[in-house]
Amino acid sequence: MIIERLKKLTEAIMAGTANINFDDINADSRLVEDVCLNSISMLMLVIAIEEEFSIELPINEASACVTVGEIADVIRGCIDAKA
Repeated sequence: MIIERLKKLTEAIMAGTANINFDDINADSRLVEDVCLNSISMLMLVIAIEEEFSIELPINEASACVTVGEIADVIRGCIDAKA
């Protein structure tokens, strides 16, 4: 499941830098407010996503995402486009 993989990637990037219960992250979690991503950690997440899923995320679509579910939809779209 894409959300579970995103949680693991986010936890690896944010470990030790924010007080987040990663088990509580879900599709409705907001990337900035709930997951505490800033511009640097978001860029790191995009790179990790591209490596994890073997895709290229359109940066304009990724940067427009507000929630974990929205970025999961972008990933799903990239995976479907590759198929």
